[in-house]
Amino acid sequence: MALQIAQNNRDGQQLVGADQGKVEVYVLFANTTYRTLDLYWVCERERENMYLTLKPFEEVRVNTFTTHSWLFRDYYTGERMHVRSQRIFQPIRVRVPKSQQSPDQLVDVRSEVLIHFPMRSLRENCLWLVARWLIRTSNAPRRIIHGYHIPSTLKQQLLSLLTCIESYSRVAGTRRRR
Repeated sequence: MALQIAQNNRDGQQLVGADQGKVEVYVLFANTTYRTLDLYWVCERERENMYLTLKPFEEVRVNTFTTHSWLFRDYYTGERMHVRSQRIFQPIRVRVPKSQQSPDQLVDVRSEVLIHFPMRSLRENCLWLVARWLIRTSNAPRRIIHGYHIPSTLKQQLLSLLTCIESYSRVAGTRRRR
């Protein structure tokens, strides 16, 4: 991404969670995954605020504040995606000299934030794949899991993932309708 001067660069969009006295930060969120993602910003009250949904390989310019944390979830499962191998992104103001002739005059720039798939073990990958497959193909995934001839710890982990996915789907569906 080429360096983008972000001063007065709102492109007609409203600033997320605007409040006086906070340091404004300019970012470009880039979804580098094959998944559709929900973007959430979190303010002081630790409440997740749904911002928008980003399709695979889509980008969006966002003007935010250093006090806002951001997190990213798979649209369908709620699985957390990462930025720089972290589950939460904390914006940092980036400033560069306006020109070589005026190195003391700084301007804000928009920084690129690459959202990526989390690092997982082979076991975790397999559990997620099975859970997602069961949800897509079965009306009674719990009954199927209980019928599997696998260790009870794996059954518990699969059931836990199912609960997580179902819970997220209900909550996210409500947030998206607002």
